[in-house]
Amino acid sequence: MMKDLAHIQAFYLGNSIKAKQILERSIEIPGLYPLVAAMLKLELGDVHLFIGEIWDASLLYSQVDLDFKEDLVGHEARYRNAKISFYTGDFEWAQAQLDVIKASTSKLISNDAIDLSLLITDNYALDTIQRPMMLFAKADLLAYQNKTDESMLTLDSIKTEYPGHALTDEILLLKSDMYSKLGEYEKAMPLLQEIIDLHFTDILADDAIFDLATINEVELGDVEKAKELYETILLEYPGSLYAVEARKRFRNLRGDEIE
Repeated sequence: MMKDLAHIQAFYLGNSIKAKQILERSIEIPGLYPLVAAMLKLELGDVHLFIGEIWDASLLYSQVDLDFKEDLVGHEARYRNAKISFYTGDFEWAQAQLDVIKASTSKLISNDAIDLSLLITDNYALDTIQRPMMLFAKADLLAYQNKTDESMLTLDSIKTEYPGHALTDEILLLKSDMYSKLGEYEKAMPLLQEIIDLHFTDILADDAIFDLATINEVELGDVEKAKELYETILLEYPGSLYAVEARKRFRNLRGDEIE
């Protein structure tokens, strides 16, 4: 409950100082289970990152990683540290950490980790100009910190300076995510549709289809359109990370009895 309260204070009420106090106090509770303490440290790291205290966040993530190397919470901590490396422009180190996660014996890799790895592989390793990726990483961090206007301006600067860059679909998806968080679905949906129409061979096409299907199902109540989009994933992107969830949602909307 303290962890949830701290999350609300930091990410919804803008009271990061109060959030840190709650989490620091909860971590000091006598007899606290180590795994619970680790989850609290991850949340505290998230709060530090949210307010720009990047290295404080990295230190907390590193502690959890060291204490739980073979546990899922340790893998999650390593992913969050990899994301910090990405935010700060150390793309090679971020990729190295993601490779370690993908090679783990658990094989339980989050979609986010896979997406970040593909983003770096597709847009950094093959590009001799680092500035577009640096700008995108900056915009991604600003989006995480709810600095939407600054993030949007940074993304627009990439399109202005490097028209037609391979990051275009990532830019569209990040913008749609921000609009969706603001509840501005009428702005998010055309961006997703643009990815589907113009970048259907890129790695984010299935992400865009799934996100658009979710908006239609959950926010607009357009069951038929949602079914159509989920079915598109099943037929045209059978290897998608969203295939299992898309199949479940499609069958549910169709009225199938699911055991």
